[in-house]
Amino acid sequence: MKNRNHAKFLLIALTFFCISTNVQAIDVYPTSLDDLQGLSGSELTEVYTTGTAFEIPSTSNPGEELLLTGLPLPIPGLEGPSNLLNFFWGGKVFITDALGATTLTNKIFPTTPFSFNNVSADVSIVDNSLTNDGMPVIALNYESSNIVIARAVRDEIRLVAPGLYLGRAYLKNGLLTRLLTGKQHTFVLWFALEDLN
Repeated sequence: MKNRNHAKFLLIALTFFCISTNVQAIDVYPTSLDDLQGLSGSELTEVYTTGTAFEIPSTSNPGEELLLTGLPLPIPGLEGPSNLLNFFWGGKVFITDALGATTLTNKIFPTTPFSFNNVSADVSIVDNSLTNDGMPVIALNYESSNIVIARAVRDEIRLVAPGLYLGRAYLKNGLLTRLLTGKQHTFVLWFALEDLN
């Protein structure tokens, strides 16, 4: 009888522990770029995990550009690089052709008179994130980019609210790092995109 009571107590305690550790950290989910700026890395991970990737951003007219305004999110402890990125990068321009293939370019120097679109990437939906969470992502693949230095970059985005995408930027590891760690890519930073059209 005494062992049965201990077993019941342990079962109740274990159940309570499991339930309490599954409580989500975010009470109100973000709906804009501004909402994402104050979130911690673990909160961004939670939002990203709940995002979807069923449709690539595009307009209903083939060949028409869709600008998603971008914002690199602050890197904890490294505010300088994030602020610098805001000067250089302002979002991504998606273009879908008549056959349904989507490519993008990046908005460079968005707050200057010299703003232009460059650094191309192919866009597709893949079955699994580089986080290996088993959920699809919209992959932004720079392997064939017109800018050679960008070819080591891979971005992933998920829709986290209507018109709001949360993304993860990765760099392809060098041969030695791939051999030592078994990892093809290293996570670099979070970024967000919003359809303000």
